[in-house]
Amino acid sequence: MENPPNFDPHVQELLSNLFGEVEEAILREIFESGVVRQIDTGDYLFKQGEGQNELFIVLSGRLRAIQEAEGKSVILGDIAEGEPVGEIALFTNEPRMASVMAVRKSSVLEINQNHYRNIVSKSPDFAAALTRFVINRLRRNVLQQHVEAAPKNIALIHLQPQDDLTDFLFDLKDQLQKDFLATKLHKQGDVPTERLFESLESHKGTNLMYCSGQDQEWTKHCLLYADLVLVVSDFDTDREIHEVEAAHGLYQGHILNKKTFLLLLHPEGSTKPSGTQAWLRERPVNLHLHIRRNHKKDLRRLSRMLTNKAVGLVLGGGGTKGYAHVGAVKALLNAGLEVDFVGGTSAGAIYGLAMTYSDFDFDKIDQICKQSAVQEDGVNDFFLNIFSNKAKTGTEDFIQKLFGEQDLEDLWINSYCVSTNISNSEVRVHNKGKIREQVQASFALPGVFPPVVIDDQVYVDGGVSDNLPVDPMYRYPIKHIIAISLNGSEPEDVDSENFAKKWEKLKDSFGKNKKYDSPVLTSVLVNSMTLNSRQKEEITKSKVSLYFEMNLRAVSLLDDSKWEKVVKKGYEQTRDFLAELSVEEKFWKS
Repeated sequence: MENPPNFDPHVQELLSNLFGEVEEAILREIFESGVVRQIDTGDYLFKQGEGQNELFIVLSGRLRAIQEAEGKSVILGDIAEGEPVGEIALFTNEPRMASVMAVRKSSVLEINQNHYRNIVSKSPDFAAALTRFVINRLRRNVLQQHVEAAPKNIALIHLQPQDDLTDFLFDLKDQLQKDFLATKLHKQGDVPTERLFESLESHKGTNLMYCSGQDQEWTKHCLLYADLVLVVSDFDTDREIHEVEAAHGLYQGHILNKKTFLLLLHPEGSTKPSGTQAWLRERPVNLHLHIRRNHKKDLRRLSRMLTNKAVGLVLGGGGTKGYAHVGAVKALLNAGLEVDFVGGTSAGAIYGLAMTYSDFDFDKIDQICKQSAVQEDGVNDFFLNIFSNKAKTGTEDFIQKLFGEQDLEDLWINSYCVSTNISNSEVRVHNKGKIREQVQASFALPGVFPPVVIDDQVYVDGGVSDNLPVDPMYRYPIKHIIAISLNGSEPEDVDSENFAKKWEKLKDSFGKNKKYDSPVLTSVLVNSMTLNSRQKEEITKSKVSLYFEMNLRAVSLLDDSKWEKVVKKGYEQTRDFLAELSVEEKFWKS
């Protein structure tokens, strides 16, 4: 234990942000009545099951919460400076539910029950402020609970130190500074290695530490004090593990390991990446990023990811109603939004991944929609597939021609889709492998398209289990999620006199001019298979920053001949939805 340091403006700001409008004198009392503890890397603040009841506030450094369950250690998340830990025990006296250890050298302010009672006796407002904080934390929605504090110290490990990275580093520094926090770049020689920690702590914004790997001691210190490790490499070079990566065990599985991103740099004007899997085969990183040099959008995307402020877009399923997603995304981008991650189910998978594959070039996307609509069989080969689970549909053929042999790992925007594994009754998240295979699995609605077999497992449409897959988006460094559902239509009445008989419908299905589009073979089939998933969507509303249901009542689930009108509907409805948002809801404007 150490005596408390001076009550400086930075400490005052941390406490003020935490407790709200509490008088400065009370904040000083809180600080000076507590005890400052220093914790070295790897040391425990407390362990799961222990009975202490102190509240701790992180003044510097970074802690990690770990829970032991069935003999395994599960990382719950990191706690950054200005955040409290252990506040529930202050009131309940219950044993600690998890262990907390220092990821790097840290300092915390300890407040025990005696200190708490003493402060409250002098200022009842403090009790109200702390209670309000606890209630607000418990009320946070699922998205807010998953958002972690941004890393303060970022170590950049450059795998080609012979190449000059100066321009990129300063561009990144300027972008971070412009978007979020004051940023300082630390290079070897700027400050003695033994004084690096002091230099990092004295700067209250983001620290970028550049490591060429040529000085092992400097690299070791940078990694020791880092909250996030960013491995930087040119894409078109040797994929093997480099000496600096092996020497410092960057990819070893350990509870103290820092989050690691792999940043793959591409020349200005590069087209689609290819062969990314070779980079990831021996590098189990938390995230990989494709960044083009001198590409402002890519740089802004990187800045948001490094500060945990990225934007995720989730698109729901709905047959050919999925064309509306194209219009919706066009409206989002026209409103000034930029998307960093994309996820989808079924139609949301096809159109979402087609847009990321085209790098949001809407001239290309419109051409893709047109080609999809004029397929000879397309999604209208409805009955033909009931009789064969091996029939190759027009849609499958189109998907194969569209995506070719490209992998999900090769997309400029990190993307995923989901399907339902009927071999073991689980939702499967696809974020790697051939795009065409994963999209076909996500789109394989039972009774309409044959199931897809991947690695000896059988998959069908993701909408059967999760028609708006928000949960997988939590794994990314996001601040906001936008979810677009195609299930906003009002219930449709059915005229029983015009209801098609079975054989009439069957005969009509083989004809060129369709007379019937009754719910028997379209809406009823789809709705019955996705009933539970749609109920789940109701819960999703509270998990995201923006939730929008399109009303596409007049759009057939299986007729894509009017795709342009559907795209227009998606654009207009999303445009109107965004226009009606309050200033506070337009997070991208702040």
